Amino acid sequence: MRALRPPARYDVTESNLDTALRYETVVELLADRWHPKLRVLEVGAGSAGITEFLAHPVTGVDTDFDRTAERASARLQQVRASADAMPFANASFDVVISLEMLEHVAAEQRDASLREMLRVLRPGGRMIVSFPADETAARLDRWLNERYRQMAGVDHPWAIEHIEHGVPATADIVATVERILGPGSVRVRRHMSASSFRLVHGLYTVRRLHLLTRPLGLHTPAAARALFALCRRAHREPAYRSILVADKSA
Repeated sequence: MRALRPPARYDVTESNLDTALRYETVVELLADRWHPKLRVLEVGAGSAGITEFLAHPVTGVDTDFDRTAERASARLQQVRASADAMPFANASFDVVISLEMLEHVAAEQRDASLREMLRVLRPGGRMIVSFPADETAARLDRWLNERYRQMAGVDHPWAIEHIEHGVPATADIVATVERILGPGSVRVRRHMSASSFRLVHGLYTVRRLHLLTRPLGLHTPAAARALFALCRRAHREPAYRSILVADKSA
C-alpha cells in the first residue's frame, strides 16, 4: 500500500514566495510522520500559517491575528495566546511547528517559549522551529532594511524587529532544546542561501531594477513559480535561516 503524503499545494506568487519556501521544507520534514488525524499546533501562525499550503486542520497560536487577516484560513483554529503561556494541557499535540517567530520576541523570552512548545508536544512527537540565524541572517537583515528604507523611507516592518531583538544563535537554540530533551535530540537543516535571499527580496521586496525586471516578466506568477523551483534546491551555505527538528522520546 502506498504511503500517505501530506496534502500540500503551493500556489506561489511574488508575495508569498519566501513563505512557500519555508513551509515546503517543513511539510517535507513531516512526511514520515504523516497521517490524517495528526494533531498539529503552529505557534506564531498568523491567520493562516501552514494551512495556506496544507489542507489539514491546525491549531494556531498568535497574539495578533488581525494583522494578517487578509490570509485567514478556515482550516486554522485561532487561539489568542503568547508562546510562553499557552492554554493547552501537557502532551496535547503530535507536531508543534513555529516558523520565524523566535526572532520577534525578546531574547530572554525564547527559552520559555521553547519549553512551552515542548511541554504541549506528546512523547514521540516532533517539533520543527525555523528562524533567521547567526551572523549571515543579521547581515542580510541589515541589507534588506537599508534597501527598503531607501525605497520606502521607513524601516522594513519585520527586518527592523530582527535587528532590534537580535537574531537567534543556532547553537543557543539547540542547547536549550537539548537541555530539555537530551543530547542528540536535535537535527539542524540550514535553509535559503544568502544569494537566494538577495534574489527573492531584491526582486519582490525592495524591487531593485524593477524598471528592467518588470518588462522582462519577472513579476508574473509564472516567474514566481520558476523562482520557487530554483530556490527550493538552493540551501547552500552561507544560509539565512536554521530549521531545527527535535523528536521527543516516547
